[in-house]
Amino acid sequence: MGTQRFVRRGTTQRQGGFVITLELILIISILGFGSLVGIIMVRDALVKHFVAKQSSETMVADANGRVLGEAVDYDEHDTPRIFLVDRSLASPFRTLIGVRDDRFTSREAVYYAGSDCTGAPCIKTASDELTSSRGVDYVSGTGNLSYFNALQGGPNYAVGRGLQGLPGHLFRESALMCPVAASQLRSRWMSHKIASGEPCESVQLEDEVKTPPYTGCLIDVPLVECECPASSEDQGDILSLYAVPIETLLDSTVLTLNSVLLITGQQIPAVNIGKICCPGGSDLDEGQLVNGVVYLALTELISELNLSAFPSVQQTINSILAPLAGELSCSTPVVLKAAESVPDPNDITQNVLGGFATPFWVNLPGATSDEWYSVPPSPGEGL
Repeated sequence: MGTQRFVRRGTTQRQGGFVITLELILIISILGFGSLVGIIMVRDALVKHFVAKQSSETMVADANGRVLGEAVDYDEHDTPRIFLVDRSLASPFRTLIGVRDDRFTSREAVYYAGSDCTGAPCIKTASDELTSSRGVDYVSGTGNLSYFNALQGGPNYAVGRGLQGLPGHLFRESALMCPVAASQLRSRWMSHKIASGEPCESVQLEDEVKTPPYTGCLIDVPLVECECPASSEDQGDILSLYAVPIETLLDSTVLTLNSVLLITGQQIPAVNIGKICCPGGSDLDEGQLVNGVVYLALTELISELNLSAFPSVQQTINSILAPLAGELSCSTPVVLKAAESVPDPNDITQNVLGGFATPFWVNLPGATSDEWYSVPPSPGEGL
């Protein structure tokens, strides 16, 4: 009895272990095969996605097939633009470079001391709305200012003339001032301009840009607080320097005009000068300040009188005010910095754009297909 139970029990144990092993092998085989199939399907899906993505991307390359980069956007002329990272500085900065068939382009221009874009190159500082408001068509508000450069809080970048002219080199704003005054600059490389050949043009800048001031607060109205518009500044510090001559001329002129107005039964009231506001970063010109302030203030006060029935009085008043006519203006100095070449990180003796050859081109979209072909592994692949 003991022997029979031992043999039966031993046989039962060996059979149970054998069945469990087969089940485990079957489960592992099914899971392993399913995982392998799943991995292959995921791989194929990733490859298809990558190929489709490459097909839809616009890559810009030079004549030798050297890829410049992927187009991140396009300007109003459908020029693809790419990001160029300047890594020659301690803190890298990006700039947008347009790539046409024969040149590189930028919104900013490079100014030159000599004609034909020769001599010392200079560049305006970033975010200079006051002096860059006019573009290549000289229409206000269409200027060549790059807000992308300004938003980085770093130097300004622009494409200028290369060693051979086109396609151009990349320059950046340096810490040094332009070696010549703005009025001494004779040409500029306006790469964004539509032109056949080199986009170099003659230019005549002023050392200062003049803009009209805001005079809506010129007359001080009691109990009414008049404020300068946003982005403008009160020029009270300059007005205070001329307070005495302005008051003297204003009082004497009002006295003369009121004597003429006696027959009309109307008088010019006593008036105090309020504020004159100039755009931020500019200062009120002092040349014609006294006459200009008095003329504008009295012109506004007289316009409130009813003189339609007294044409001779109006004519006399005009003759009295005529010598005082002066134009008020605000001046903003044109600040230009010396421009320096942006070096190639692989060869600091060469410009970062100097190693590319024209004509530039973009890739075409690839043909889509659901047919796949087996490619044998390369020798040593996977080792």
